[in-house]
Amino acid sequence: MKRAKGRPVLEALARADVDARKTRARRGQPAAIDEQEIVRALERAELMLHYQPIVDMRSGECRRFEALLRWRHPQLGILLPGEFMRIAESSGQLRHIGAWVIDAAKRQWAAWRADGETFGVSVNISGPEIEGASTVGDMLQLIRPFDPDALTFELTAATFAEHPRVSVVTQRLAAAGARISLDDVGAADAPGRQLAAGLDELKLSRSLVARALTEASALADLRALIELGRDHRLTVVAVGVEDKATYDLVRSFGCDLAQGHWLSRPLVPDRLAPWRRWAVGVAFSGALAVAAHAGATKAAAASGSSQAATAPGFMPSMCCLDLPYGRGETSASKSQEILERTGVALVEQQSVRATVYADASVSASARAEIAASVDDDMASLEKEFGRSFAVAPKIYVFATRSGFAYALQSVFGVRGPDAGLLAAANGGVTLPRQGVIVINLQNLGAGGASTIVRHELTHALVHERVGADAVLPAWFDEGIATFEERAQADTDESAARDSSIALAVLADGRTTLRELDAPAEWAQHNALLGGQGYTVAAEAVRLLQDRVGRDGMLRMLDDITGGQTFGAAYAAEAGEALGEFERAFPARLAEAHAAPSIMQSPDGDGVRWTVASFTPSAKVNVTIEGVGYRVQFEITTDRYGMYSAVFGSTAPHGEYTVRASGSTGQAVAVLRT
Repeated sequence: MKRAKGRPVLEALARADVDARKTRARRGQPAAIDEQEIVRALERAELMLHYQPIVDMRSGECRRFEALLRWRHPQLGILLPGEFMRIAESSGQLRHIGAWVIDAAKRQWAAWRADGETFGVSVNISGPEIEGASTVGDMLQLIRPFDPDALTFELTAATFAEHPRVSVVTQRLAAAGARISLDDVGAADAPGRQLAAGLDELKLSRSLVARALTEASALADLRALIELGRDHRLTVVAVGVEDKATYDLVRSFGCDLAQGHWLSRPLVPDRLAPWRRWAVGVAFSGALAVAAHAGATKAAAASGSSQAATAPGFMPSMCCLDLPYGRGETSASKSQEILERTGVALVEQQSVRATVYADASVSASARAEIAASVDDDMASLEKEFGRSFAVAPKIYVFATRSGFAYALQSVFGVRGPDAGLLAAANGGVTLPRQGVIVINLQNLGAGGASTIVRHELTHALVHERVGADAVLPAWFDEGIATFEERAQADTDESAARDSSIALAVLADGRTTLRELDAPAEWAQHNALLGGQGYTVAAEAVRLLQDRVGRDGMLRMLDDITGGQTFGAAYAAEAGEALGEFERAFPARLAEAHAAPSIMQSPDGDGVRWTVASFTPSAKVNVTIEGVGYRVQFEITTDRYGMYSAVFGSTAPHGEYTVRASGSTGQAVAVLRT
């Protein structure tokens, strides 16, 4: 097969991100990027790396990670390499970006090593990056701290063919301790003996691996390349392992390593060290050690909390999953299947509006309470959305993370690693195409079952309304469910705290709505935010509803049902582009909460008063006055610009005025004890 000339430079950096590229394509390509923006991206530390595990097919352990470049653009959100690397080449920044990638990967590898981990890391390089002698010298300096065989350079056959100096350069890199991998290998790229002698590894192309399940010729080519790698004593990596059938196939052929979304999506490095070595093993053994290892966690959306308290090393995952339709079994047959596959016995709990099956180990009173919450929340949500559930949801309630995870993986079709992560971090998931909600009681605190039921039922009703194929921004999908969940328990204080948390996250530049747009990337962005993505998303939905009204938001859902995109539906109601709303969201949220305020609520024998909308860690003077009573003191607000205290338990009953004054303004309230 003849190759076309002029392949995009460093295109290999994007090859592991099929789902992310599809998401980007759905929401449109960004505007042209100025060359100076590339320069500023390096100066302002806007580049970042995600890491996709490469897994041993015999043990299921992670051997190394492929470093995947991302650009956190201040206006356009997360950009993939295919969206900016050509202009990086034309602007002369390619070498600088390549050096940054190696240096960042080196720092991450050093952090792993300091934690006692022995993972390797791989980076993609291209011909233009390594043609100059000075560049090679710089690369040799950069890789000096790596242990032998810890760093792998991945190059395509086209790079070797089109840049004669590459073979000499890779020999020098190998002599310095680096491994050399031939990337994106198809039938036409089989290395000859001379080239193979300078290699350590073959990475089979995603296209070939995908076609091997359906095309006899691709199957034969796949087998031949794996055997060729064995003959040359090369490690062979199957790229694009997207499902269990593909995994079973390449493993049966004796492939050494595998990489793909069936095993794990690209990961952010933050707080993932405990997960890396064994979480991907779930896909191989089904043992779900990830769930057993999780320890005490809390659902991302339980109990109205502003922040999820997750076990170290785990990411809260998006709790509405787009999985294929089920086989149409009755709930009774599904509960029997769950018993056979997981050993968990479920009993039917009487419910007027839904089919509820709960773990038999859950007390009868708790099961009855859950069923009552289902009935109450369905009635309430139908009133809120002006639409009844067309199909009664099927709800399965598990007492333990392990039962929840086993059922997700073996009965409902969730991939092993995802099932483990969901079991570790979430209180429930919704599977709209199957009409199923699955609840994980072990991750829920007191009263958490009722809040998670409302959250998941909101997902179910919204997706039933817009249709299974509709694409919603992740921030809206999770935001509207969190908004509805918290609306039942919101006090002025909790609402103010949610707004303050969202403002702090946005003011620190930690995220944007564009970054919380893609469902496939929600989990990792939310993990970086410590679970506060839910709060930011709920505040975005609150502001959107303030802008278009509740009826306007419901009309948006109807327009989406009729075939419009979310962006078009918003533009029709709001008179502005969705991108403008996303861009202006931080400023509009800040404007809505610009004036300091004081909230109050009963607290035992006194009144809890809370100041909000001051700057974080600000000094605020407080005066409390009443008949024959006056006290003045200074407080320091927390990182969200808030402060809370209880007054009145020792003061005489009566009416008191509290004043709070700071550099950004003042607030006054009357307390009655």
